[in-house]
Amino acid sequence: MENEIRAVLVPVEDDRKLLLPNAMVAEVMSLREIEKYEESEAWLLGKVSWRGWDLPLIDFAVLTGGDATASMEKNYNIAVLKCINTPDKMAYFAVLSRGIPKLQVVSRGDMQLHEDKTINHNAIASLVSIHDETADIPNMNYLEQSLVSVTQ
Repeated sequence: MENEIRAVLVPVEDDRKLLLPNAMVAEVMSLREIEKYEESEAWLLGKVSWRGWDLPLIDFAVLTGGDATASMEKNYNIAVLKCINTPDKMAYFAVLSRGIPKLQVVSRGDMQLHEDKTINHNAIASLVSIHDETADIPNMNYLEQSLVSVTQ
C-alpha cells in the first residue's frame, strides 16, 4: 500500500519508544564496550565501535529528562542511526535501546498525533500513538546539531 512506511520502534524507557523510519536505522547490535568521553553531558554515554567508526552513543531518555541508567542490562541494545542533516560532519550515531527494537509497518490510519500533549524537550518533534503504543518522533536536526557541538 502506498500510504504505508516501514518504521522501527526503539524502546528508550519502559514506557517510551522512538519511532524512526526503517531507512534511518543502519543496524541494531547488542550492547558492547563503551569508551567514555573525558568530559561530556549525562546523555552522551560515550563512543562505541561500529564497522571501523567510533560512534557517539546517546541515551535519549536522559537527554529528554528521564533518569540515568544505573547499570547497563544484558538485554540492552544499540541502534545505529544515519545522520540526515549533518552527514558531512557526522555520518552515524548510536542510541541506547532498552530492549529489542521492533519493526512496524505504519499506515496513515494507524498513527494518531497527540497535539494535546506538551512536548517537554527540543529533541522531540512530536508524540504519536500507533495501535496501543505511544512513541516519540525525534527532532533529528536538534539531535545531530547537539551531538556535533559536544563531540567536535
